Amino acid sequence: MVSSTNKKDLFTQIDEFFAQKKSSEVTMFYIVAAMVIAYLVYQFIYLETDRQFTQTQNQIRQIKQKINKERNYLAMNTPQKVAMLRKVVEQKKKAFDDALYKISYVDNTLTELSYLLFDDENWAKFVDNISALAKKNHVEIKEIGNKFYNPTYQKITHVVVVDVKSRGRFTDMMKFINQIEESPLVIDIDRLKMHKPDDKVLSEFRIAVWGMKY
Repeated sequence: MVSSTNKKDLFTQIDEFFAQKKSSEVTMFYIVAAMVIAYLVYQFIYLETDRQFTQTQNQIRQIKQKINKERNYLAMNTPQKVAMLRKVVEQKKKAFDDALYKISYVDNTLTELSYLLFDDENWAKFVDNISALAKKNHVEIKEIGNKFYNPTYQKITHVVVVDVKSRGRFTDMMKFINQIEESPLVIDIDRLKMHKPDDKVLSEFRIAVWGMKY
């Protein structure tokens, strides 16, 4: 700690130092000292203050932009508009749920129809059933042939056509054909031709079986 005596000696030395200098030299010293002080103030106070001021301005600008953005959002999305949008969303959600239900229903229905209409197992049963019905109604199968088609995916169309030639009494023949039409498969019987060369009827007809891939 500097004593008052030492301070007095220091000031006395400074006074003696300047007393020995010319007036112009003293003035020059003060000018240099003022420039040094001004430089230090500029470097350590002004520049830091200017930096903080610029940073503060940027923060204020960002806050104003955010406020303006929020104001624009609120102006565009009034409570009435938000309520309307919620209503639209609910309607679309309901429509979406309804569409899912319909798709599921159609999918299940098509799957069921695919099983009922045509598959290898049902086809084998159908052919066996023709022979069984002919025997049951005392009809003689003279000839039977089939032609398979490649059905369109998920579209009901012809999957096979069966040509049948048979012989029997007229009433038995009609019962035979009628019972074929009652098959669990979806079929059409067409191109029916009959003639009677003797006491029994000869018939030719085509069975079109409907089905689909699924």
